[in-house]
Amino acid sequence: MNALSVRQTFVIEERFDKAIRLIRSALERQELSIAGEIDMDRRSDLHLRKRPAASRLLLVDSPLLLFEALALDRAAGVFFPVHLLVSAHGDQTDVSCVELTSLFDVRLPTGSSQPLADLRNRITIALESLTAQSRARRSPGGGS
Repeated sequence: MNALSVRQTFVIEERFDKAIRLIRSALERQELSIAGEIDMDRRSDLHLRKRPAASRLLLVDSPLLLFEALALDRAAGVFFPVHLLVSAHGDQTDVSCVELTSLFDVRLPTGSSQPLADLRNRITIALESLTAQSRARRSPGGGS
């Protein structure tokens, strides 16, 4: 069992605050919602005595896919919403999809694997389009 299992990391060529706004828009275009968020940078690092980089955990959900997963087994609710860790790194922002399914050595509940895969695929589409757009804006001859 891993303490943190990251499926994929996306790099957005924007500062943290702008990247958060862009992520929200990209997820909305895929008909996804943010069920909650946790500011991770509020935790102080007493050992290093420096201000930690901005980071936020976004809980990404699709009510319809959640309903579909819960229809056969309520235990599927453990794996929803999907956790996205958004972290600042100077002029760019990293977005990592944290896999809760990898934390447990168990089989997914009946009927939940397809809705969870659909949710992950929609998130991937949203983030891939966002990274491509941010690269195009930053490249010579690109936008802004």
